[in-house]
Amino acid sequence: MKKLAIIYSRYTPTIDAIISHLKEFEVKAFDSYDQVKGFDLIANVNYQGEILENHVDVHYSLLPAFKGDDPVKQAFLEGVKVTGITFYYTNPERIIAQYPIFVSNFSHFDEIERELEYLKQTIYPLLLEKIL
Repeated sequence: MKKLAIIYSRYTPTIDAIISHLKEFEVKAFDSYDQVKGFDLIANVNYQGEILENHVDVHYSLLPAFKGDDPVKQAFLEGVKVTGITFYYTNPERIIAQYPIFVSNFSHFDEIERELEYLKQTIYPLLLEKIL
């Protein structure tokens, strides 16, 4: 049976979405990087510590745009009309998948963040299932 480790710094509903979708896999969530040894795949939900191994991560922009710590704010202030979410491997960084969202002139910052969080909860479990 394939094993997935979810690493996080604070709880989010994405953790539950992943666990409930991947029922045929062994899935465990950890708040410390020391505990993730021996897993087939590591998925970062929002872990803020140092990452030493290759794992799957999520970024709230269409990489390579807005690589900083607050990409949604950067995109909003730049007035972009398209942003999105990127799923990628780390060490070395390789993009796995991207999903765009369109930003209208009437979009609010909070709406963009909510839509990206919804996409993360919806797409991340499916992507991890395909990788495993």
